[in-house]
Amino acid sequence: MENYQVLIVGAGFAGSEAAHRLAQRGVRVGLLTQSLDAVMMPFLLPHPPFPKGSLLEAAHDPIDPRVWSFHARAKARLEAHAPHLHLFQATATGLLLEGERVVGVRTWEGPEARGERVVLAVGSFLGARLRLGEVEEEAGRLSEVSYPDLHEDLLRLGFRFVEREGVVPDTPTTPGYRVRYQAFHPEEWEEATLRLKRLQNLYAVGLCVLDGDYARMSEEGLRLAEHLLRELG
Repeated sequence: MENYQVLIVGAGFAGSEAAHRLAQRGVRVGLLTQSLDAVMMPFLLPHPPFPKGSLLEAAHDPIDPRVWSFHARAKARLEAHAPHLHLFQATATGLLLEGERVVGVRTWEGPEARGERVVLAVGSFLGARLRLGEVEEEAGRLSEVSYPDLHEDLLRLGFRFVEREGVVPDTPTTPGYRVRYQAFHPEEWEEATLRLKRLQNLYAVGLCVLDGDYARMSEEGLRLAEHLLRELG
């Protein structure tokens, strides 16, 4: 698999936004997702205001409020940046290390995914438990499995976490549920750069570090992209 300048694990709002901005500026980006059908897929339709010039803003269409249509527009815009942006389906199970430097991730499917810089944008999927009524399962969103192997690998490497809970309300077509998940402890990452301090060339963005709505996740993805652009020169 290609060695990307930036490898992003997770294609939710923060990860997709960062990948989109980096690819716009000519950076070779790998955007890994567990499901291509869930790329930047909202549970509830996002509402303005949105960060100016963001993928979130571009994918929003008030005339077509369907969440599936929003996902399709966002995914199409990401794919339009090929060959700078490679969007692919795989499940990250652990970090690839060379000494104290992160050089990629292992995947459940077998092939390694490598990058000069690695971003974890895994949302509510680390150590996640979803509860729907009396049923509890290992999932970060409804019908989307969590990253148990990646979480265990991060624990083995010494990373500390705090538990958070997200509540998703009922909609006309889907039931509400709760998700308990692990986010990186505030002492593990730098506010200014979103760098995970324990290892080199490793960053985190989105719900796995900060709470917030879709617009906040988009904004954080853009902020990380601008920092990486400065680092890459």
